[in-house]
Amino acid sequence: MSDVLLVLAQESLHDDLARCSAAAGFAMVVGDPARCRHQWLRAAAVVADSAALDVLAGQELPRRDGLFAVSGAGDDARLWRSGLVLGADGGFVLPEEEAALVATLSRAREPRRHPARAVAVVPGHGGAGASTLAAAVALVAARTTGVLLLDVDQAGAGADLLLGIESEPGLRWSDVNGETGSIGGAALRSAVPRTRGVGVLSAGREQPSSLRPETVLAALDASRGAGDAVVADVGREPGPVTAGIVDSVDLTVVVTTATVAAVAATRRTLDRLLREREPLLLVRGPSPSGLTAPQVADAVGLELLGGFRADASLPGRCEAGGLTLRRFSPLTRAAEAVCRRARVGAR
Repeated sequence: MSDVLLVLAQESLHDDLARCSAAAGFAMVVGDPARCRHQWLRAAAVVADSAALDVLAGQELPRRDGLFAVSGAGDDARLWRSGLVLGADGGFVLPEEEAALVATLSRAREPRRHPARAVAVVPGHGGAGASTLAAAVALVAARTTGVLLLDVDQAGAGADLLLGIESEPGLRWSDVNGETGSIGGAALRSAVPRTRGVGVLSAGREQPSSLRPETVLAALDASRGAGDAVVADVGREPGPVTAGIVDSVDLTVVVTTATVAAVAATRRTLDRLLREREPLLLVRGPSPSGLTAPQVADAVGLELLGGFRADASLPGRCEAGGLTLRRFSPLTRAAEAVCRRARVGAR
């Protein structure tokens, strides 16, 4: 049973829902409606009672197929009103309507179109090269699919500057900050500055204002829903923006260098930002003390995706007109490894 049924309902309904889940071929997972974005985006189906639906309505979650309202006998009509707001596909009173819920859940297991893939790149420490890697992943992904590079590292120079399009007209964060579910994926694609198949949503040159998490997540969800893969350049500051992105993406990659200090800083970053997730690690060398990439991964405590050497000519090429990738360079190979692991371009 690989399909997950996310249950957001009172404990008194759990036995009924466990029977329905098993009969329909799901693995049942009980979640918290106030902190379920990660599961919400991945579960094959979701069942929620009236109390959970009220909480979900305030979470700025994207609408999804396979949401079902459930109640016990005698629950009031709030169930149906809240479920309608969230786009529920049906409502069931348990245990009387168990058979109908099982039949509906079984249909929900039929193949459906999934959103495009999304990747977050996080620096383990300052100067790790995460922004460069994120831009490289976006350029590699653009070989096979539409891509939005989402720059939410407000301490960085900006993804538009890194790619050499800082003077290009187009939408920046200041133009959309405050928007929520009204953002359209196709409209966003045509409005942001683009280069080599990559759309870039960044702060631009103006003094950045604090990003609103609901705006960032609306842009991410809209782009994925429109078929564009998303690569998020995420900083090291904890908060709702970072947490929301990490909860939403299919793969999180942490970038570090091969020094003892970098290992210590990366472990601190993981504890602050990614304690409940399982990111992969990329190690940028060379190491001044001879540390290998597997040794760094063991010390950090993450699965190693790979290691790559710094390209001494890269800063000069970026200064001369924006990041360009050489086909067999270490950076390109690292970006290709991320795309393969994230299955960018797959559905």
